[in-house]
Amino acid sequence: MKNIRLVDDSDVTAAAHMDLEAVHGRHAALSPEAEAAEQAKLFRASRIAKITTATMTLVLLVLWPMPLYGTGYIFSQSFFSGWVIVGIIWLMCSTMAVGVYPLWEGRESLARNFGGMWRDVTGKGHRRGDHVEVTEGERTGDSGANTPKEAHAKALEK
Repeated sequence: MKNIRLVDDSDVTAAAHMDLEAVHGRHAALSPEAEAAEQAKLFRASRIAKITTATMTLVLLVLWPMPLYGTGYIFSQSFFSGWVIVGIIWLMCSTMAVGVYPLWEGRESLARNFGGMWRDVTGKGHRRGDHVEVTEGERTGDSGANTPKEAHAKALEK
């Protein structure tokens, strides 16, 4: 995060006949206090992730299966079937949580991005630069460094 900085894209947007304010994802550089607060949050999240990973590894690879090996217990068919069913249910829930749910959450962004790529590849649709309206000398409530509203972004895509 620290290496990501705001760059001057004025030459790129000018070549694309776009307004620099219409570019998504622009943000101002952080103040030193805000950067220190962000670093503190990142270090805290990193520490939580490392502790959680170490704990889960220890529990799932050592503490849980070792008693089964040490006792010499032989699985009955019903116990083994239950073990396999629980494992399959665990895999299905993990697949939903890690694979499907993020796709569902980002479905609108994915549709917008893939739709834009499809329109670019096929030559259908309009370029984003053709729809930018620049009004000189007027300042509205949503002008400035704010991110454009979602409705405005959708209107630019069509």
